[in-house]
Amino acid sequence: MKIKLLSTILALLYLVVTCTIPNYRPTTDEDFQILLDNSKSHSEIYPDSALMILHELLPQQQTEEQKRNRAQVMNLIGVAYDTKGMYDSAAYYLYEASRLAEEIRDDSLLISVYTNLGILQFEMNNAEEAIQYHKQALDAGRKINNSKTITHSLNNIGNTYMTLLNDYETAIPYFEQCMEISERTDYPTAYKVAGINLAEIYVEMGELDKALNELERITEQYGSNIYADHNMGVIYFKKGIYRKAIDTFKELLKKPLNTRKFELAILNNLANVYKESGNSDSAVVYLEKSYALHDSLHNIQSTETIQNLKIAYETEKKELAIMVLEDEKKLLSWLSVTVFFLLLAGMTSLFFLWRWTKQKKQLAEQQVIKLEQEKQLIATQAVLDGEIQERTRLARDLHDGLGCLLSAAKYNFSNFRKGSVLDAGNPEHFDKALKLLDESMREMHRVAHHLMPETLSNYGLNKSIADFCNSIPHAKFIWFGDETRFDPKMEVMVYRIMHELVSNALKHASASHILVQIVKENGHIDLTVQDDGCGFDPSAISKGMGLVNIRARIAAYCGSLLVDSQLGVGTEVKVEFHVQAC
Repeated sequence: MKIKLLSTILALLYLVVTCTIPNYRPTTDEDFQILLDNSKSHSEIYPDSALMILHELLPQQQTEEQKRNRAQVMNLIGVAYDTKGMYDSAAYYLYEASRLAEEIRDDSLLISVYTNLGILQFEMNNAEEAIQYHKQALDAGRKINNSKTITHSLNNIGNTYMTLLNDYETAIPYFEQCMEISERTDYPTAYKVAGINLAEIYVEMGELDKALNELERITEQYGSNIYADHNMGVIYFKKGIYRKAIDTFKELLKKPLNTRKFELAILNNLANVYKESGNSDSAVVYLEKSYALHDSLHNIQSTETIQNLKIAYETEKKELAIMVLEDEKKLLSWLSVTVFFLLLAGMTSLFFLWRWTKQKKQLAEQQVIKLEQEKQLIATQAVLDGEIQERTRLARDLHDGLGCLLSAAKYNFSNFRKGSVLDAGNPEHFDKALKLLDESMREMHRVAHHLMPETLSNYGLNKSIADFCNSIPHAKFIWFGDETRFDPKMEVMVYRIMHELVSNALKHASASHILVQIVKENGHIDLTVQDDGCGFDPSAISKGMGLVNIRARIAAYCGSLLVDSQLGVGTEVKVEFHVQAC
């Protein structure tokens, strides 16, 4: 019961793995080649066993190598079905093998498949189709310059014309060409076969002397051959040289013959020779031997058939046992693969969980950094707001407080002079004091104006920057865009940045021309200050308070700073603000 339950579980696991991982074939290339070679050797002797193995070996069509293996297997399956006389099945597999071989352009495999298709069509008495496939094999052999393939194909084409069509005149050139190539490439086997076929044609055409000369030449050049000797015996018989025919056939009977059918044909020929020569007794003797061999051949063939069936049965049993072991091996492989993928899935989940945790931590850190930056920006804006308020207060105090006191002092000094008499020399000192008082008032007004220009609060950036640039001989101001007022803090900040940049150009660059330009459009305020001073290296920008203050002001209002400068050429500083974004 436990074993049955275990088998059921394993079967279920096998189905799960088979469904989840389709087309997995654990057979290695080396194992595949061994089984393929074994199938080749058994395809004609045990076609059923070979078919079982070959169908199992059929690989899927994925890579070029798998297509080549599939074509080889289907080629052998076709040969096995041809051997069994199942021509329809043989044709299907051979045609499919030819399609795959043509797809991967494997000339060697195409030669084998075309040759087998030609043999199949020959056995089905389809002469034209057989000749067509043998010619295709011939073309493929010529393409790769394989003389062995060329001679075989020429022999097969000639044999088809000779045997199926009785077209001897067409067949002869193929045999002659085969013999010429075989002699040139030192391939005697094809030469002898073609020569014997050629001699057989001469016999059928009644050219006995020519056939005899051809066979004697082959025998003299390449040695004796049982088929050549048999044809020579037939020629002697037809020419009426009975004694020589009898001797030839009797010598053949002393040699090891490859088939009993060939021996039966020799006995029949001997009986016919003795009969034609008038020796009836000897004819009867060989006729009786012929009948006895025919009966024994039938019995032997039956015994061999039974023995072959028994061997095939035992072989198939062993192969089935091997297949069961292979299935168990596959099942273990599937289980191993399943466990591996489960472990891989677990490790992948852990990896993604770790990545997610790390990303969350990074996001939290980025949020903290962002909050710190926002905190710093708020602090900077608060400082700048305080600076603006302080500057406004100082400018107001200077103008309203100190300015009024200085004006009152000047007024009193002027009235005092009108009502008093001064000694000689005192008027000059008195005028000098008044002059110093006027200069003090002008300087006070200038400082107050720079701290917080009245024109900025009353008329806006365009007017205040224009007044400032007009007070500097080398400065020029250009305004582009509308003059709509915007945030007072922004106006003060832009004005202060412009003031700092122009002061830097005057103090450090020794500029003779300064251009201040403002472009206001589409929610942007672009401030550009250009000078033709000595310039500097932007990669070594000074870390002085002026540049630090400018960068702090720009960052507090979401702006950007671009500095372009070259030594001896001048400097251009561009500041851009996104008013709506702020």
